[in-house]
Amino acid sequence: MSLRRHGRTHRQRGFTLLEILVATGIFAIFSVMAYGTLGRLLDTRDRLDVEREFWRTLAMTFAQLEDDLAMARPRTVRDPYGNVLPALRGASVDTRAQGDAMLTLTRGGRLVLGETVQSDLVRVGYKLEDKALSRLTWNELDQAPQSRPQATVIMEGITQLQIRYYSVTGGWASTWQAEVATLLPTAVEFTLTIEGHGQFQRLLRVNG
Repeated sequence: MSLRRHGRTHRQRGFTLLEILVATGIFAIFSVMAYGTLGRLLDTRDRLDVEREFWRTLAMTFAQLEDDLAMARPRTVRDPYGNVLPALRGASVDTRAQGDAMLTLTRGGRLVLGETVQSDLVRVGYKLEDKALSRLTWNELDQAPQSRPQATVIMEGITQLQIRYYSVTGGWASTWQAEVATLLPTAVEFTLTIEGHGQFQRLLRVNG
């Protein structure tokens, strides 16, 4: 009798169906929780990537504006009809602006390669259209009838762009139409209204 009881004590017992169902349910619950956590982490990462890209683009946009204005030169140009355009021409722009560039200027500092005699000056401009801010560049200063600027979109989602021009003698103005065509403003103020982010304002020195 003692030997038979000892054998029954060491007999291995398998899992019951109920135990298997409970274990499967617990595993399923933890799997759902883990999947939800992973999904939230991925969503957070995507939002951070989008936000980081926005701030990078905004910083590069202001950096490009600052670079162009810092390199502004008092050099007039001619339009395709032979009319003299000022060294810097600007206007305050609203969301409906669809015509010419709101800001054009002559800037220096263009890289000139080789030993050929070539000016480092170039004509650049900025235009807001369909919520996209584009930088325009002309291959020549004095434009021919067939001259067309090359446009590069530098930022999108801009619902409004306002520009003000400052001079020591005249103070603030919403447009820049100096009586002397070579006269440059002292500073230019840009106010960008961007979808989902509000307003951003920068005051940039000209040729300074």
